[in-house]
Amino acid sequence: MTDVASLPLPPGSTGWPLLGEAAALAGNPFHFMRDRAAKHGAVTRSRLLSQDLAILAGPDAAAVFLDEENVRRAGGLPPHAAALFGAGVVNQIDGDAHRRRKRHLMRALDREALAHYLPAMRARVRGRIAGWATAGEMKLQDACVLLTMELILGDFVGLTRDDATLARYAQGYADFGMALVGLPFALPGTPLARARVFNAEMHATFREVIAQRRAAPTGDGVSRLLASEVDGERLGGDDLVLELQHMIFAATGLWGWFCHGARALAEDPALATSLREAVSALPAEPDGRALLGCDALLRFAREVKRTAMLIPITAIGVARRDFAVAGHRVPKGWLVLWTTYGSHVVPGVAPYAAPERFDPARYARGEGEGAHHFAPQGPGEALTSHRCAGVEYSTLALLVFFAELLRGPAFTLPPQDLAMHMGSFPASYKHGLRVRFG
Repeated sequence: MTDVASLPLPPGSTGWPLLGEAAALAGNPFHFMRDRAAKHGAVTRSRLLSQDLAILAGPDAAAVFLDEENVRRAGGLPPHAAALFGAGVVNQIDGDAHRRRKRHLMRALDREALAHYLPAMRARVRGRIAGWATAGEMKLQDACVLLTMELILGDFVGLTRDDATLARYAQGYADFGMALVGLPFALPGTPLARARVFNAEMHATFREVIAQRRAAPTGDGVSRLLASEVDGERLGGDDLVLELQHMIFAATGLWGWFCHGARALAEDPALATSLREAVSALPAEPDGRALLGCDALLRFAREVKRTAMLIPITAIGVARRDFAVAGHRVPKGWLVLWTTYGSHVVPGVAPYAAPERFDPARYARGEGEGAHHFAPQGPGEALTSHRCAGVEYSTLALLVFFAELLRGPAFTLPPQDLAMHMGSFPASYKHGLRVRFG
C-alpha cells in the first residue's frame, strides 16, 4: 500500500506572492483549467491568494474528490463567495444534512415537476423562436439570455417580467458569477458590489413570492419546495430564499448551451439536416419521454453540454486529510476543485476520442458511459453527491429548444467576429453571435 506521506506534491505553480494565480483564474477561468490539465494531467498545484489549491481533472480524480473522507464542501468557497450564496446553502454543506437538503430540492426538479413545466416551457420557446424567425438578422445571444430568464423564472418562481427587467436580472446573475471568481473587494462598480445589491433585491422578491404561495400554491418550484417534507423536516423561509437564488443562478447558464448548439448547427449543415429529419418524426407536442427517445437529438444535447464553455468548475472543497491522486499527495487543508471543462475537452484527460471535436455520434459508439466520464454538471449522483440538481431540467430545456429551433426556418451565421469574453459564466460572444433566419 502506498504511503501517502511519501508522495510528491502535485506539479504546478503558486503564482505571485500574496495574489497567487487568482488574477489568471479570474481573467480566463476556462483556459486556466484547460491549460493546467493539458500540461499536468489529473492533478495540478496552484494557489489562490494565500491558499494552496489542487486542481483535479478526469474521471478517476472525480472519484477521489467524491470520497467524503477526502474532501468536505464546507469552507471550500472563498468567504466573499460563500457570503453571496448564504450560510447553509446546499453547495456548502456535507453528509446527511446535504443529502436531506438535496431531497428537498429535487421535489422541484423531479419527473412530476418536469412534466408540469413542459407545456409552458414549450410555449415560451415557440413564442420566442417565432419572433426570431421574422427578425431576419439578430443577436442570438441576447435573445437566448431573455428566453432563459423567462423559462427559469416562470418554472421555478412563477414570475413573468418584461424584457427590460429580464435583461436586468440576467446582468445581475452575470455579476454574481463574475464575483465568485473575482477578487474579494467590493469597491463601487465592481461585480461583487453589484452582486450584493442584486442579491438583496432578489431575496426580497422571493420572500414576497413565498408568502403568496403559502396562501395559494401553484405548480411552480416554490410551491413544490414549500410542500416538501423530508424526515419530518420542511424548509424554512430563509433557507428557501437562499436555495432559490442558488437554483436560479445555476440555471442562468442555459443560454450558453442554446448559443453553443445553434452555432454548431449553423456551422455543420449536414448535421442540421440530419437532426431536422429526426425531429420531424416527433409528435407535434412531444412529451418528455418522446423527446428523450429521439436518440439523435439527445446525443446532440449531450455533446452541447460536454463541449460548451458554461462553467469551468462544478465542485470545490477542502481536503479533510492527506490523500493521493495520480501519484501525488494533496495535503490536508488545501482547497480542492474538480474542473468540469478540463475534464471533458483535454486530450489525455477527457475519456473521449478527439475530445476537442464536436461529435454527437461519439455517444452511439459508447463514449461517455463510464463512471464520471460524462459529468458536465458535476460528478456523482444527484441525491448523494454535489452534482447539479438540475441535470434533468436542463436536458429537457435543451431538447425542447433544439426541437423547436430545428422545426423553424433555416438559419446561418453571417460573417462576423466570434471572439469571446472568457471571464463570464458562461463565456459570452463579444459581438452577440449574429444569426440570419431564412
